[in-house]
Amino acid sequence: MCAGHAAGIRLHVDGLYGGYPHSVLRQAVLRSVACPTGPDVNAAFLKIAQPAPHLRVSVIRPIGQGQQGSISVMLFSRGQFVIGERMGLSVLSRSQSPFVVSNDINLATQRMWDDLAARMKAGGPVVP
Repeated sequence: MCAGHAAGIRLHVDGLYGGYPHSVLRQAVLRSVACPTGPDVNAAFLKIAQPAPHLRVSVIRPIGQGQQGSISVMLFSRGQFVIGERMGLSVLSRSQSPFVVSNDINLATQRMWDDLAARMKAGGPVVP
């Protein structure tokens, strides 16, 4: 994914979403993940871009109406954890398909990129 960014980003999707097949969850994630954008984010990304970093997205929404769930996004470079983001899924996830949480997935990945850019801009290390 994010093919226009250096070597791209390898994506791993795991989790479960209320009984939906994993392929549906994977498609929802593929359509929703935010790629690095903006000068600060791109500058931070270039520091970890070779070889292609690994983004792990885990979405969990238990079976049963009324169950909310969570999303976890973790970025790895050269086998080391770089940065991550975790948040609860929106209220819409309680009774809808995985595609309804596209905004949640996009928001979590965008926050992760923004946090990475802020850390790099402040002179922090790529790998904590």
